[in-house]
Amino acid sequence: MVWKTLGKYLLLGFSLSILCVPVGGNEDCPPNITVELTKEKPLWLHVTVRCRAKARVTFYKYELPWGNHNSMEFVAVTPDEHFIERVWPVDDPSPEKISMEPNEVQSGDVNLQMKLIGLDAAVKKSSVRLFWAYNAPKELNISQWPGGLIVIPRQKMT
Repeated sequence: MVWKTLGKYLLLGFSLSILCVPVGGNEDCPPNITVELTKEKPLWLHVTVRCRAKARVTFYKYELPWGNHNSMEFVAVTPDEHFIERVWPVDDPSPEKISMEPNEVQSGDVNLQMKLIGLDAAVKKSSVRLFWAYNAPKELNISQWPGGLIVIPRQKMT
């Protein structure tokens, strides 16, 4: 039991250290990656990635945040420090490739309920802090592990 709790805190600490990489932009330099909750679909993230390469690049489509169930890392914690279990489904990578031009953006959606067991029940009780990190392909020429925090608000029971 002690090792399980200690492991969770080590995972959280590791996640926080990864998340210290800045990912925001300003008026002159838009962000490399944006992650936000979708308004249309509860418990889904809308993710946008910008290519910072100096020339056209090609990489595997599964390397995009929405391209594979395991392309992004997530740690979800309730305010009373209960961790929501992460699901690691088998998701074989596709051989399909994608090309992006300099400063081109690609967007897609990520279903959090496919990633976290019991997330829907947790947000009915309280808000949830969702720490995320993305293992970006080197071809995009952005930080390898951009990350951040999203607070998922408590959802009213219907």
